[in-house]
Amino acid sequence: MEFFTVDGMWWLPSSPECRIPGTLSFDADSLELVAHGSLEPTSPAIQSTPQWTTTPVILGRTHEGKDVTLLNAGGANFAGPGVAKSSYRIGIALTGYHTTSDRFVEAWCQFDCLNAWTQPPPVTESGNRPREYTLRFHHADLAQAQAGAAKVRLTASVIGNIKRDKVTCKQLTYFVFTFDPSSSSDILGNWVRPLQDLLILTLGKPVRMTELHLKTESTDKLAEATFEAVQPAPSRRDPDWSSIVGYSAPTLLTFRDSPVPLEELLPRWFEVRSKLAEVLALLHAPQYAGFMFGEHRYAATFQSAEALAHALGYSGREKSKQQHRTRVEQLIRAAQSAGIDEETVEWAERILRSRNDKPLSKQIHDLVTSTGRIGEEIIKASADFGQIAASARTGVSHGGAAKALDPAERHWHGEVLRWVVRARVLMELGIRKEEVEDRVLGRASFQHAVRNLEGQASTAA
Repeated sequence: MEFFTVDGMWWLPSSPECRIPGTLSFDADSLELVAHGSLEPTSPAIQSTPQWTTTPVILGRTHEGKDVTLLNAGGANFAGPGVAKSSYRIGIALTGYHTTSDRFVEAWCQFDCLNAWTQPPPVTESGNRPREYTLRFHHADLAQAQAGAAKVRLTASVIGNIKRDKVTCKQLTYFVFTFDPSSSSDILGNWVRPLQDLLILTLGKPVRMTELHLKTESTDKLAEATFEAVQPAPSRRDPDWSSIVGYSAPTLLTFRDSPVPLEELLPRWFEVRSKLAEVLALLHAPQYAGFMFGEHRYAATFQSAEALAHALGYSGREKSKQQHRTRVEQLIRAAQSAGIDEETVEWAERILRSRNDKPLSKQIHDLVTSTGRIGEEIIKASADFGQIAASARTGVSHGGAAKALDPAERHWHGEVLRWVVRARVLMELGIRKEEVEDRVLGRASFQHAVRNLEGQASTAA
């Protein structure tokens, strides 16, 4: 989504005769309409402090003649004659048609890495003679799947201009959804964001959504949708194939090299993401919000690993009920034999009997070793990895706690944890363990991160 500022005329669906000039602007901070007057000029003037209200729909037309629909516009504005300015924070802006309903049946979304991730077929084909080419302008469907209530299609679309003596075009790849009428917020939360998460997981790097187009039941047109979103800033150039598959890149999976076809992968992905929503939200937070400090990045990554360990059942009891009971009784007898007063012994017994949970360091250790050869490489480099990582988490999550690692050490432990979580999620996605092991171990960036663990003293815990 590109930033913009457009001027036009704006009005409410209920009073199209009352049109006022205003400016719609979109940047990294907000999507806002500033109208020069009141959208309700016939209302009695209100002298008291206005309250925040939400206007479901505002319609507009830019000076270039484009129709714009603004949905869920919020603001605290005076109404009535004599009002000089009204400001609205916009939920979503649709450029291309007017609608009074936040219900849509089709969505097209595009991400900055999607062409590189899919590697669609070229738009040109060689002709029968030298320097003769044929251009493809029709959509090329690459894959399709049924994901819950939605049909998903991955398609390569060629867009451009044709003039008498000149043709300009480029190819963009889109995920296309068709579904029963759904609100824009449901579309973003249930379909668009999960696909962005899939790309971030497989590429191991930030991914920016660049386009979203929505269609209603009552029109065949697609409107370009703009909304506020926390995501990476636009890059100078889009990723290409070499940048995502190079030896140093953190990529683990692409459309072209996936051992599981997209027809099977997508339905599995939506199920896994639903089950591991908290894990992925924490894991990907630094990718969406690149302005995070190192301490916050580490805290989010560790909490993602912690949530994954819990989801996979590594956070249960440390010992069986009988083993724990025996252990507590031995400690209580030893305390009694040592002559410790009865009140203190009773207090200690209450505490000990309720503490049979597995230590956090052991949960992380179990999660690491569950990745097979990946975990072996990590433990070989740092035998106390789980203990060190858990202690570092305390240092960044609790104010005043001693910090177990310096910034560089914390960075590399966080990087290794990211590899572990990504690998384990791919295994949950149905990709063979051996396949995931080979892909991770074959990445130079993983090997580099592991080498940086070596030599770090376990006393950091």
